[in-house]
Amino acid sequence: MTNRIAYKTPTESFNARTVRQGECLLWAGAVKETGYGAMWDGERVVRPHRWIYEQANGPIPEGADIDHVCGNRVCCEISHLRVTTRKQNMENLTHVNANSSTGVRGVHKNTKGGKPWRVRVKHNYVEYNGGYYDSLEEAETAAIELRNKLFTHNDADRKAA
Repeated sequence: MTNRIAYKTPTESFNARTVRQGECLLWAGAVKETGYGAMWDGERVVRPHRWIYEQANGPIPEGADIDHVCGNRVCCEISHLRVTTRKQNMENLTHVNANSSTGVRGVHKNTKGGKPWRVRVKHNYVEYNGGYYDSLEEAETAAIELRNKLFTHNDADRKAA
């Protein structure tokens, strides 16, 4: 039989399951397959970053996302969380698309001949061609420039530019 600690309040539970790591406050409790934390708020299972945001700022508008400015899905640091639309949240993704074999977001191998690297960026369900490049580094720079032109909430790209 496993010993379970029963916390009296969601705040007590939250505080016991977060750890400071650099500038982030990381959720160290249960994490779902999506990469987001999960906690009981006394009524239902919720995402800890959304729960703490509401504790500090009040209700999240209907349909709004909470974006992790730092890019870490288990971060619960209030200063790293902001209300965004789904579009804005998707713009700030810092991870590489799971379908990318290059390891660089927006850069794909060109299989049709010519220059070996192709830049493609999706924005509002439209795919934009960013050109073809001789080196992966050139293609990465072009992908960042294209995202900076199209996106408003791509913080990691803006720091890299």
